[in-house]
Amino acid sequence: MEFLLDTINLTELNNYLTIIPVAGLTSTPSIIKREGKVAFIEHMKKIRAVLGTSRTLHVQAVARDAEGLIKDAQTVWEKIDPAVYIKIPTTKAGLQAINYLKHENPSCHLTATAVYTKMQAFLALQSKADYIAVYSNRSENVGVDPFAIIQASKQFVQTNHLATKIMASSIKNVAQITESIENGADAVTCAPAILATALDLAVVDQAVDRFTADWLELYQREELY
Repeated sequence: MEFLLDTINLTELNNYLTIIPVAGLTSTPSIIKREGKVAFIEHMKKIRAVLGTSRTLHVQAVARDAEGLIKDAQTVWEKIDPAVYIKIPTTKAGLQAINYLKHENPSCHLTATAVYTKMQAFLALQSKADYIAVYSNRSENVGVDPFAIIQASKQFVQTNHLATKIMASSIKNVAQITESIENGADAVTCAPAILATALDLAVVDQAVDRFTADWLELYQREELY
C-alpha cells in the first residue's frame, strides 16, 4: 500500500516524511496554485532531491492535445528527471499520448489521471499506464461510485496480468481513503491536512493524557527511565 501526498510545500513534505512512510508526491496546477507562482522546474528539482530515488514524483501535463502532452512529458523528463511519472488525463488526446509514449519507450513512467468511469479505467489499463488515478471525491460529486471503479480496475489488472497500480486521488476525507483501500486501491494520494485529521483524534489524546497522568502519579516523571 502506498501513501502519497498532494502538496508541493517542502515544509509539509519534510514533516510527513518523519511521520508516515511516504511513497511519493503528486502535483497538479491546482496544488501548485496553493503555493503561488513558484519557479516550476527549480521547485520540482528541490522536491525530487527531498524525495530521493526510492519515492515517486507525479507531475501533471497541462497541454490539451496529444502533441502537446507528449512535449510536456518529454520536457519534464529532460529538465527535472527521467524517472518522473507524467500525469496525463484519460481523454482521447491523453490516451493517444500514453500509447505513443509507451510505444516509443516502454519503460517511461506514466499516470493516467482524471478517471471517472470504468471504461476510462479499462482503456488506460490496456494502454499500459503505470498508475491510473481514480477521482474519488469528484466522482461522488457527480453521482458516480469511485470505489466500484477501483474494484473493477483491480479485477481487470488481475485478470489480464497487468502491472498497473490503482491510485485513489481527489480525496477529501478519511472515509474515502479507507474505502478506497478496502476496495483494492494500491495507492492513495491526499493532502497532508487529511492525514492530520486522521491522526488528531480527541479520544486518542484523552487516552494518552490518561496514560501520562497515571504514570506521573506512580513515578513522578514522564519518562520510562
